[in-house]
Amino acid sequence: MKRLPAERAIIFAGVLSGLTCEQINELLPPGAAPLPDSSYQMMRATYFAPMVSGISQGIVSGQNAFGDMIFHPKPMGDL
Repeated sequence: MKRLPAERAIIFAGVLSGLTCEQINELLPPGAAPLPDSSYQMMRATYFAPMVSGISQGIVSGQNAFGDMIFHPKPMGDL
């Protein structure tokens, strides 16, 4: 499913800040597809490690790896 950058920002920030899947779904704009619990669990368990380390690596081209993932998310297999 292709999400808009604003939806990804809400989801990524929500997962990283410890919100539940239900809380994240409440924050998504009307009409946006809800975040499946399986995707939420996968992001918590594996997907964010490269992004979190990217934050500490500093700014690259105006934003760090976390910001870049909001606009240009990498497939799970590429991480």
